[in-house]
Amino acid sequence: MSFAFVILVLMAFFCAVAFRQQLKRDKVNAGGQDELIKKVLSRYRKLRENQDAVNANAFVIGPAQEDHKGNLRDNPKALAVRILDEKGKRRDGAAELGMDVLEVKEQFFYQFPVELEKEMENAELVAVLTRIKQKIEERYPDDFVGRAPNYLTVVIDGKKLLKHLDG
Repeated sequence: MSFAFVILVLMAFFCAVAFRQQLKRDKVNAGGQDELIKKVLSRYRKLRENQDAVNANAFVIGPAQEDHKGNLRDNPKALAVRILDEKGKRRDGAAELGMDVLEVKEQFFYQFPVELEKEMENAELVAVLTRIKQKIEERYPDDFVGRAPNYLTVVIDGKKLLKHLDG
């Protein structure tokens, strides 16, 4: 088998993978995950409207978390809107809102999970998070939405705060 043939096979493989990822992104952009996106946005809106209950204005949107033998890990079968509370002061408010409460290594995590029908591939997750970011920025133009590879960070009225600090 020649070296050129091996290179050709590898190129075909990587092209097929890239094409498949593009198809996943296109499907999300065409509305293939709109129901999931609506559910995540409704959890965000609920948490945003009740931010006084949890005394928080910063949230993370991405894979739900789960306790795995005393360690926190992503749950590949759920997305969530979540917050971190290092001392557990927000526990009662989070439980009152119906959030899942996780305690791992003396840190508290609260989340509104949205179960997935099946695990999402990375390209699909990125496309879903991109759409969620766009929707939040449309509906709440003063919220600051940051993007990491597999999650979003949202600070309520973060843009207002930045303008206030600059001006």
